[in-house]
Amino acid sequence: MEYQAIKTKEVGIINGRDAIFLDDFRQTCNSQCICVFKGKFNSKLIEINFEKEYIPYIFYFSHIIYYQCCELDTYINEAKMDSSFDLVHNSYLIEELKTGRKSSKIKENHRHYVLQIYDYVYDIIAKDYELIIE
Repeated sequence: MEYQAIKTKEVGIINGRDAIFLDDFRQTCNSQCICVFKGKFNSKLIEINFEKEYIPYIFYFSHIIYYQCCELDTYINEAKMDSSFDLVHNSYLIEELKTGRKSSKIKENHRHYVLQIYDYVYDIIAKDYELIIE
């Protein structure tokens, strides 16, 4: 299992405990099963320079089949994280889901994302994400 920082085109690599603040979280259970994270980035902890101190964002994760949240201090894989937004290669979680009784739900294009938001970490198994800077 290898955690790799995701370099987004919108802000580059996001890295630091205080890099991502969450103001709102919503889950929509429809054919795409979407989770929406809305908040702000600390501009000092993102790769691309902005003139403002805090940058409003919206993260959309689509076709989610699994997500969990826990406190950062209790996240068992914290030491493996490469940044505040990672893609997990060779994910044990995806492998476990493939061998479960609902294994038909996981597809080849599902990915394991890890999003660290201040004091919490989300493991998300989704097909895709979109990041919008407001």
